[in-house]
Amino acid sequence: MQVVHEVQRAQADLRARADSFGHEAERYDRSRPAYPAALIDDIVGPDPLRLSVLDVECGTGIASRLLAERGAQVIGVDRNAAMAHIGERHGVTVDIAAFEEWEPAGCMFDRVTSPQGWHWLDPVVSTAKTAPVLHPGGRLCIFWSVGHHPAGLADALSDAYHRVLPKGGPILVIGYAANRERDILPDPGVVTDAVQACNRLAGLRMRTFTWSRRYTRDQWLDQLMSHSVHITLDPEMREQLTDEVGGAIDRAGVRSP
Repeated sequence: MQVVHEVQRAQADLRARADSFGHEAERYDRSRPAYPAALIDDIVGPDPLRLSVLDVECGTGIASRLLAERGAQVIGVDRNAAMAHIGERHGVTVDIAAFEEWEPAGCMFDRVTSPQGWHWLDPVVSTAKTAPVLHPGGRLCIFWSVGHHPAGLADALSDAYHRVLPKGGPILVIGYAANRERDILPDPGVVTDAVQACNRLAGLRMRTFTWSRRYTRDQWLDQLMSHSVHITLDPEMREQLTDEVGGAIDRAGVRSP
């Protein structure tokens, strides 16, 4: 019974973190980085006009808009109404639903994309659900942004997190909160295993697109608070962390990437 309870607690925590984005939807939309042109070009291919795309866990439509600018016809799916409404405000058609329960109503697509969101889904259920809605030759494109800081700043930021967060507390360095260039990227094994196990999907390919975006100190602090692990911190701890991270950037005398 203890194992069951631990799984239930983990699922409840994941759900709470996913739901937390609704409280910071505007911040998410203004502060999160977009995606490099090379990635979008790779997704749509040489003939993007009228390409049909289902953007899963589309959030506020940051990737959806880039795909639509290429000429693709995009429909988004997201469980978070606050995020979806911002996407709609930007002209993205969004179905508000959990993808695992979403009904395609006979629609099929040339691409199914998921920017920054596949980890919120059941990878086995969602991968199996993707295959039947893809046209022959269609592609599932799952992608994340994983960044790092200049040498020295990453060490200072890591020290700031360790000063504030209790031992055994949430790990906030995954992604790019305090990442160094040498840090190992998150293991995508759960995702790749689910794709390889689906006999209707084939030809798994992984690519990395290198690019950069610079933030001012205040812009960096703003975007940090669009991440679920920061949003769900105790308010007093979150304020202390903001002060420590801001001070570390000030002392380093550089801008975050």
